[in-house]
Parts: sequence; structure tokens; C-alpha cells
Amino acid sequence: MKFGSLIRAEDGADVMAPVVTVQTDVHSPALPPASRLSLDPTLKRRGVVDGGWWPSSRDAETELPVLLSLLNARVGVIVRLGVDARDWDDLPHRIAVDGHVVRIGRFADVNHKIIATRGPQDHIMLLVVPPQASTAEAKSALARAASGAHGGTPEEILAAAGIELPN
Repeated sequence: MKFGSLIRAEDGADVMAPVVTVQTDVHSPALPPASRLSLDPTLKRRGVVDGGWWPSSRDAETELPVLLSLLNARVGVIVRLGVDARDWDDLPHRIAVDGHVVRIGRFADVNHKIIATRGPQDHIMLLVVPPQASTAEAKSALARAASGAHGGTPEEILAAAGIELPN
């Protein structure tokens, strides 16, 4: 964090104020949740991922129920999620959505993906677009992820959309 000028705190102490910069188009909070999920309409699993999800934040307890509700409506009941632990803060072990409990598995090696499980051997792989991506970058990544033909890794899809991942 960068600091600018000295300011006087309520207790009378002088403190350095953080410099606030304007960042445009980080993402549109008004964007409806359904437009933050993209799926290959055929789900023929021709690529590394079957679609993508652009959460509004890293708050798993807020974002994952939204994703689960959307998936339940579009592809059927999801019984388990496997998530990249690096993409989320404070992952719960279970989430109750639409009248059933979904178990959450956390992994360090699923490379910016969510693995949504409907049943034995029935998995849908979703690219996780970082919340800080701009709307244009996110839409590009979501379109690539849902094309069904892109054979790139999640990292390659994000890079092609202009999204840089933190080290």
C-alpha cells in the first residue's frame, strides 16, 4: 500500500493516509450472476474446461451458493465441488443450497478451476476468472472457456484474455 500525506487521527495522532487511486472497470457489480457463468452448450468435454465462472469476490460463502444455484438450474443437481484453494478466502466444508448440502473439497493443484460433480464420473470443469478482472477481460475468458474447442490450460485462457495471475 502506498501512503501519501500526514493526517490527524481522531485521537490526535498524526498518521500517514493511504493513497487511493481510481481504478476503472474492475468489474461491474450490477452484472447479473447468470452472465458470470459460461458453459459449453453441448458439454462434450472437448477442452480442458467446460466453461467458466467469474465470481464478484473471493468470499466463498457468498459466491459458491450463487454458482451452485445457477448450475443446479442449468445442468442438474451438483453434489460436490472441488475448488482451487488459492482462488478463495475461508472455504467452508459444506454449503446448503436449494434444499441439499454440497460438500466442498479444497485442492492446491486444480489450477484455477472448479470441479462440479453431478454424480459418479460426471464432472464439469469450470475456469475461475479472478474477481479483479475487468469486464472485457472476464467476458473474453468466459467465451474462450465455453467455446468447447479451446485446448489451452486455464492459465493460457486467462493470459489470452489479458488477465495476469498473481505469483
